[in-house]
Formats: sequence, structure tokens, C-alpha cells
Amino acid sequence: MVTRITDGVTFEVSSLGCVRLADVMSVNPNSQAGLEAREFTRDNLMGTQVFLDIDNKTGPDKGGCWMCVVYRANANGTANLEKNFNKIPYFALTI
Repeated sequence: MVTRITDGVTFEVSSLGCVRLADVMSVNPNSQAGLEAREFTRDNLMGTQVFLDIDNKTGPDKGGCWMCVVYRANANGTANLEKNFNKIPYFALTI
């Protein structure tokens, strides 16, 4: 369950801690684009159940965040593998 949004690409998950969207470029969180990205992530993930594909090879980054591909849960609680949150058009500027 997503419990806190830090910025558009970083948030807290109750079962893991800090998560960062893998392969998504971060914008300055204090810019207008950064504020819009945070709002978008908050509106779409806050309080929702997510499934994470964790990059286990690199471990957490310097800030303690795990790089992950994020999938929202379907209404029945199963992973919706067809909807990769990292690839939503809002985050089109992937690395």
C-alpha cells in the first residue's frame, strides 16, 4: 500500500519503504513540472495497493530507495501487469 508521496517518482510503500520509479527521469521537484508530477503520482497511487518489480541487482540507492517497476492492483487485488505505472504517458521521458 502506498502510504506517502515524496515527489513524482519517489514514494513510500508500507511493505518495503522508499520506492523510486525505475527508468523514469526525475524533474526538479520544486519546479512547476515537478509539482505536477507529484500531484499526478499522489492522485494515482496514494492509498492504493501496488505490486513491485524490484531491481534486486543494484539494491537500494544512496537515499535508501529501491528502484522498481510499479503496477497497480486490479479491483480483485491481483496485479494488473498490462498497466506499468512507469510507462504511463505522463512519464514519457524515460531514460
